Amino acid sequence: MDDNNGALVPVAEPEAKPGLLGTFTLGLKVWALEMRRILTGQAKRHEVRQLEARLREEMAVLARLDASGRATPDPERGLCLTQIESLKAEIARLRREEEATEPR
Repeated sequence: MDDNNGALVPVAEPEAKPGLLGTFTLGLKVWALEMRRILTGQAKRHEVRQLEARLREEMAVLARLDASGRATPDPERGLCLTQIESLKAEIARLRREEEATEPR
């Protein structure tokens, strides 16, 4: 059999090379993906900076509360400690997420 009509294994046709328009659209898709990755990373870093600023504020409030010298347990101090712990956990989570998605 000279033709592939009765062959059990079909012969793959060579893929057509993309033209100018196909190459351009592929380039745009790659560019869009890279821009999204960059902007997402920048947004996450901005969020970390915002959370760190908030953490510094909460630490200052806690220092003021501790400096006031109140002997009784203050509910405001407990709330401040809870906020500090949650801010630290969120910052750590965002940093781990950033490290995991960083290209190598």
